[in-house]
Amino acid sequence: MTMNLQDAEVAEPKLAVRLQTDKDGRPIVVQRDGTRHYSVLLEVRNAPADTYAATFELDPTDYDPVRTLAPDAQGNIRLSTTTSGDFPVLVRISRSGGANTVLKESVARALRRGHETEPSAAGEDRSAISQALNDIAAH
Repeated sequence: MTMNLQDAEVAEPKLAVRLQTDKDGRPIVVQRDGTRHYSVLLEVRNAPADTYAATFELDPTDYDPVRTLAPDAQGNIRLSTTTSGDFPVLVRISRSGGANTVLKESVARALRRGHETEPSAAGEDRSAISQALNDIAAH
């Protein structure tokens, strides 16, 4: 029996994180108590087809640090939230037929990877994004 190369290359689930931007391509920032909170989108990519939920464990100081989402109609799992600094995020992927998966990543590291390895959106303000990434990593 021969194995198709495509069968051997099963994509592993991964966490992708990007800053959300306004119409001018600048990071969306909310000021609270004198602190900048950046709007971010956390997304589980390559989730197995039998995934029925993903539980995001965020910064414990967050007002809602544990959030569970079901995939949307297209199988996407996306969480929009804000961050004022770096913290470890844990994502527990729950599956109906296979072993559950746990993803763990620093938000600052995932943001930097997302903005360095993925194509920029048209009109993105690279300088403002770089400044936001540095600000998040420093806090």
